[in-house]
Amino acid sequence: MASKYFQFQPQEKIIAYLHSSFIAGLDKRGICFTNKGIYWKSRGMKKGKMLWEEFANIQSITIRKEEMICFNDVEKFQVNQNDYSARKLVSLLKKIKKFIRTHSHEYMCQDYIYPCVSSKELTSICSSFQIHQTPDPKDALSVEGQLCEEVEKEMRNRLYLPAKEKIVAHLNTYPLQKTEGITVCSKGIYFSKSFKTVYYPWHLFRHVSISVETEELKIAKKHSLSLNSAAVSSGEVMLFLKQIKQHVQALHEKEVDIKQDNKFAWKMLI
Repeated sequence: MASKYFQFQPQEKIIAYLHSSFIAGLDKRGICFTNKGIYWKSRGMKKGKMLWEEFANIQSITIRKEEMICFNDVEKFQVNQNDYSARKLVSLLKKIKKFIRTHSHEYMCQDYIYPCVSSKELTSICSSFQIHQTPDPKDALSVEGQLCEEVEKEMRNRLYLPAKEKIVAHLNTYPLQKTEGITVCSKGIYFSKSFKTVYYPWHLFRHVSISVETEELKIAKKHSLSLNSAAVSSGEVMLFLKQIKQHVQALHEKEVDIKQDNKFAWKMLI
């Protein structure tokens, strides 16, 4: 939707998109970052854009009326009806500007090294975790193939999962609502509770801090998921998540080593 609305060039790549309207997908409001620049459209204002080269030369980035973002004291776009506050966005924009001035926007947008996580390896980790559970593992953690068709369909609708995205495992944390809890997929992990879901692709999840405080799972120090109704202990949940994080981190380090070895080999040939 963003690509079509902002009319990106074929070679332009979307890096991030912040939706800023009430109902996702039904409005075109938002802020979009690409490898070329920043695009925006907010309530009652025309859509606009700014290339990174121009953005790097902005003298000031400020907030007006707690939601209006200004570049050089000129109103550009609003951030409203969203958990991501205007102050947080201004902080991000200032960091981007500083980074571009210090390095370059090409360096900022260079290809990231993503760990190649296979569904088979994730399934193996999740299956091994089932042996810690009693009396029936499927009451708490359902591994690929154990989720009933109705629950999987409901979960896909709730998480907006693409058809090709595989659900590897689901750890239920609230028996009355089977879709709430921790969902491991082929490309990342979801933490779901009533009215809110937090998602981390694997290359980001390896950086995310996780801890348990009084039966509350803390994710990135700002999100929480109650474990009071979970069929497994909080300690087992932590063990489960740490095993996945360690696996993803090991794969990432392996990918980095391979990339560095390939670069060295090319230098030797040259």
